[in-house]
Amino acid sequence: MAETTVMSGSASQELEYRVHRDLAALEDIRGLINAAYRGKDDGAGRWTTEQHLVDGERITAQALVQLIQQNDSDLIVGFAGDRPRCCIAVKRLADAVEFGTYAVAPELQGQGCGKALLQYAEAYARDWHHRFQVCVVSQNTALIDFYRRRGYRPSGDRLPYPVGQGVGTPKVAALTLTVLVKERQPAGGGATGAAVVA
Repeated sequence: MAETTVMSGSASQELEYRVHRDLAALEDIRGLINAAYRGKDDGAGRWTTEQHLVDGERITAQALVQLIQQNDSDLIVGFAGDRPRCCIAVKRLADAVEFGTYAVAPELQGQGCGKALLQYAEAYARDWHHRFQVCVVSQNTALIDFYRRRGYRPSGDRLPYPVGQGVGTPKVAALTLTVLVKERQPAGGGATGAAVVA
């Protein structure tokens, strides 16, 4: 069975998490990611937007295809029916599990959807490594604060923004990525259901 989560708030609905491996719905997933990161609406509930920091698409169609075809990565997508509403990529590294391409539909942000998805991804990856990490645009303080509230702490590492790699062009000088890490707590269970492979 697929894992589900019920969100609170005006947009309450049940989401089904699936590990997405085929080409179905990719354009909708790409639209979701680009709206979450680069959408022009920067309402009070927004925490992923980078539109004031980076110009251009967050992900191209080609990059999304490459992501779902990588052997060391899984893309977990939360669907409401056949409509993608959130997603997160889980990548196995030698010394950590890295979460990225983390997006929630703008109208659902601030309602618990992102928190539930991250919790699911952490449980999904619990047997791969005890260390989780994310890379966040250093100037995106709202997103860094979101991760800090979930137990992530700066590792002390900063990386240059990957200019020329299809993730947009910085609007501000000296844009960098901050690496945040979280050490997994000793186990007692994990995801309460297995994500469906779509």
